Amino acid sequence: MTTGTTDVMSLSILRGIISRLWLYSLHLLWPVSCEVCGRIGTALCDSCRHEMIRREAEASKARGFYKIFTDDIITRQLNNVTVYSALYHHDPSVKKVIHNFKEEGRRDMGRPLGVCMARAFGETEADYIIPAPLRMNSERKYNQTRELAEGMCDYWGVELLDVSERTRERPHQMMLGAFDRKNNIAPDDFRFTEDIRGLRVALVDDVCTTGYTLMAFAEACRLAGANVICAYTLSSSHL
Repeated sequence: MTTGTTDVMSLSILRGIISRLWLYSLHLLWPVSCEVCGRIGTALCDSCRHEMIRREAEASKARGFYKIFTDDIITRQLNNVTVYSALYHHDPSVKKVIHNFKEEGRRDMGRPLGVCMARAFGETEADYIIPAPLRMNSERKYNQTRELAEGMCDYWGVELLDVSERTRERPHQMMLGAFDRKNNIAPDDFRFTEDIRGLRVALVDDVCTTGYTLMAFAEACRLAGANVICAYTLSSSHL
């Protein structure tokens, strides 16, 4: 073995030691470890994240979800927020999937659908994802939007911030006409349980129809000090 080769190997070993020491130092200052494998210095290490993505992708294929996704992304500019939707809501296959996910208690569909959404959208410029909260006194046992957001965060490797909640009970938007929907929701219908000032965030909801809910939610985020990059929805329905 030549002297040059030995020097390269020694340098590589030294870098490895320095890297591990750096991780241990960070762990002492900010104790955090991978929730899956326990590796220190990260809440979810890259290898575990990629394994989660692989499993969710396989789950989506097994259920046939991937068949309803295409390369066509629906883009809508709704006053103060750009909304990207992966699917057109009136497609019968899409409506069936969403009905099963939301109304038939199929919570397990959420993360695989979220992975499919993130893959369809490509990359995101946001550092955090905030799912829209459930309506007050909702009968649903889970927030379907959070389930989608978790899959998107798995794929993109960004952080989920489930920090919003409704402040008042309102009639369900689906029960109202377009005019009444506009007056049925306002930015002060939302509040945040953590400080989001200065954060670059993307919002997530399941379906965008008139867009009034997302517009109010985006404005609430801005009033709370966040930089709203855009919003993502599983499907879009033009009235």
